[in-house]
Amino acid sequence: MLAAFTTQYGGCSIFPKRQDHIGTEEKFSVFREVTYETVMEQFSEINAKGITLRDALTADSWKAIEQGPSRIERGSWNWVQEFPYYQNRPNRFEISLSKGGVLGALCYGQTSKHGTKVRMNLIESTPMRPTPLGMRALPILSYAAAVFADIVGADELWVLDPDPDLEGLYMNEGFGSRTIYHGKRVGQRRVL
Repeated sequence: MLAAFTTQYGGCSIFPKRQDHIGTEEKFSVFREVTYETVMEQFSEINAKGITLRDALTADSWKAIEQGPSRIERGSWNWVQEFPYYQNRPNRFEISLSKGGVLGALCYGQTSKHGTKVRMNLIESTPMRPTPLGMRALPILSYAAAVFADIVGADELWVLDPDPDLEGLYMNEGFGSRTIYHGKRVGQRRVL
């Protein structure tokens, strides 16, 4: 499937950047790299990097896992469909976490228009138990998002559209209770 997708969209230049995005993309690329390095310094056994198409395909394959010890709840989004959208957002926050070559979690988000907030829009960890990250997927992802927010000068971190059943889990990571984000969406906020 990866080869067909890459061939269909022309290899490495699948998502050509607009000229006005190139400088911003380069700046945020450096911010993301610093974030990954900081995460790997803090969690030395974890590999942190951007999300590749292969990671998106792997995350989408988690929906088909039905046997063995696994978490029932799954993200409703399609990572392969989201991939081109986020790749065209120069101010995106993206991270994938793996241990021992096994993808454990990934997250897409982006800064707000004025850069004062970082949103974690899509968060997912592997449903397989035991996971390669143990029970540390959310703590590591929220740590990474806070590092990224600090680098870009944001003073708020948001989880958007969190599952109501996970409100307490997010609160354990320093996020407040569910509230309205920009009058439209539900989110949980962490002031940095």
